[in-house]
Amino acid sequence: MELKDALFEELIKNGYSQLKDGRKVWDVANRSLLYMTPGLVKSFLKLRRHPRYVKTIIEIETELLKKHSQSITKDLLNINFNLIDMGCEDGSKAMILIDSLKGKGNCSFCSVNVSKELADMALKNIMNSKLKNVLECRSVIADFRSLDQVVTMVKNKKFSKNVILLLGSILASFELHDYLFNLSQAMYKGDFLVIGNGIRTGERFVNLENYKSALFKEWFDHLIDGFGINIKDVEYDARFANGRLETFYRIKKDIVLTYKGKKVEFKAGDELVVAILYKYYEKELEEFCKMYFREVELVKDEANEYALVICKK
Repeated sequence: MELKDALFEELIKNGYSQLKDGRKVWDVANRSLLYMTPGLVKSFLKLRRHPRYVKTIIEIETELLKKHSQSITKDLLNINFNLIDMGCEDGSKAMILIDSLKGKGNCSFCSVNVSKELADMALKNIMNSKLKNVLECRSVIADFRSLDQVVTMVKNKKFSKNVILLLGSILASFELHDYLFNLSQAMYKGDFLVIGNGIRTGERFVNLENYKSALFKEWFDHLIDGFGINIKDVEYDARFANGRLETFYRIKKDIVLTYKGKKVEFKAGDELVVAILYKYYEKELEEFCKMYFREVELVKDEANEYALVICKK
């Protein structure tokens, strides 16, 4: 599907909410849309290389995985399992878990992303790592909301257990209960899910100004271009609202877009939400996961800003 088609489908499906002053807030915040084109992927990788992103997300999640990898993989020794890297990036985090097995468990690695470029990147790096206990490798091009379908698809007699990596705060972009319910229903007894997500301690989202940076704007500008809107006719911003971070564009002039014979009218002052992130309190996140999994362990970084949640069905 082309980016324009996906954007308009999301726009029409979600519609808008009306504010008291008559302004409309439109919503196209689907995480999968952010990786749909080479341009979007290029901008994401540029953001991912930024020192602050590396320090506050990649390094913290990597250190947590290294510290707790053996706890995650202790039940995987001497068995065959699928390692499903949902929303994969370069495969490095999956390598940490595979390496912690010390050759005592065998896996079929599956990189999953809406972007073929990112799925292939992870696949290539895992294959080049020459880890002896990686028996098979495959990539799946899929929407992030379809993880429950991917889990069912890759399971087979040879690799009967699934270990799912849902890292990089991917879960934060979706309605948690709906996502975890559908996923848990698709999982089998003994399957594992490892969630990486930001946690909060205060009333509001910290470091809000980071999300107003030029790097985020450059990434999300591709969506505005995908709609066929002139970037000069919108203004980018970020806020804490509705219990979450929202990045959005404020429409500066009346705009009429046409898609498959349908007209969509934006008025000056309307807003277009392009990405959302939820951060949950530590206890809240742990309790939510316990609603869907029989064993749950939450571990966090020293700054209380990020957590891994290890869930067993």
